[in-house]
Amino acid sequence: MAATIDDNGLVGINVRIWRYVAVLYPTPATNWRKFAFVLPVCGMNVMQFFYLLRMWGDLPAFILNLFFFAAIFNALMRTWLVIIKRHEFEAFLEQLHGLYQWIHECSGDEYSRAVLLQAEREAHRLAVCNLCASFLDIVGAVVSTLFKEERVHPFGVALPLLDMSRSPVYEVAYLLQLPTPLLLSALYMPFVSVFAGFALFGRAMLRIVVHKLSLIGGQGKDHRMLVDLISCIRFYTAVMGYVKNFNELVNLIVAVEAVIFGSIISTLLFCLNIITSPTQVISIVMYILTMLYVMYTYYNRANDLVIENSLVAQAVYNVPWYEGGIYFRKTLLVFLMQTQCPLEIRVGNVYPMTLAMFQSLLNASYSYFTMLRGVTNK
Repeated sequence: MAATIDDNGLVGINVRIWRYVAVLYPTPATNWRKFAFVLPVCGMNVMQFFYLLRMWGDLPAFILNLFFFAAIFNALMRTWLVIIKRHEFEAFLEQLHGLYQWIHECSGDEYSRAVLLQAEREAHRLAVCNLCASFLDIVGAVVSTLFKEERVHPFGVALPLLDMSRSPVYEVAYLLQLPTPLLLSALYMPFVSVFAGFALFGRAMLRIVVHKLSLIGGQGKDHRMLVDLISCIRFYTAVMGYVKNFNELVNLIVAVEAVIFGSIISTLLFCLNIITSPTQVISIVMYILTMLYVMYTYYNRANDLVIENSLVAQAVYNVPWYEGGIYFRKTLLVFLMQTQCPLEIRVGNVYPMTLAMFQSLLNASYSYFTMLRGVTNK
């Protein structure tokens, strides 16, 4: 069992990264690290914006660099969100760890521990894969520029009144971008993995509620059934509070990202129609798949909460109410009504994060792409 939140398999890897760079749990001795971690990337993002202005006449190059600008801006936005809402994130992590310990220590149920262990392993595997894939992807972008004939940087940057392709400016700018695989991986992927870990823990708790409800009945004692039902209600109430706090933490950022991702995907699809270089085609396809993967991770994990909550309602309905007394039946009926309220993460606190919503975003992106293609073909 995890003694601290850093050892928790659900979020431990990402919390340790954020703790090291002082995004979470800063101390007077480490507080400077978050500025040394974030501000250089902010500066690079500003330089990317100046580079975009220079690329305005070259549409394919503009769209490709717009993707890099938007991806790094999105990573910075996630990190600044965690820094600004640090106390809320730390309180939520403590809530997660408290529920995790309570399930391990007080439930005395091997099934519950097995479900938690499965969620931990899945979250840990996802976090490791995300970090490795992001690191290798950025390393490829950094190394690939060395084999090009013209002088280009891994991430296009520019400054007013300065030629970035002349020596020694080019070499200095290139050397300054060498740490980007580590910096951008630590900026971009931890938030995705933490989101998935939060959702996986919520899914695990709902599965435990379903299991506990399936054990009610068959004892022949109304008092025992009532005690078990009240225990399930208290557990489910704790899950409701957990999902509510989870939604308050992330609903705005996922709304902004839905707009950013949808817009970038539509422009990258449009870019596929106007470029002829096989290398650029492969790059754009990889960029689109990367964004789709991140979006799918969000919406698939959030969708799991909706599905598991519906199974809780079904489990309450299947409880043998006829074996209990009047008070038990009334309590069960109130609980059944409570489980009809959806437990879900909402995009901007408006639209539920489900796979249906994910499909709607893809449809909207494709619609914008067809509109752009139709305008340019006229």
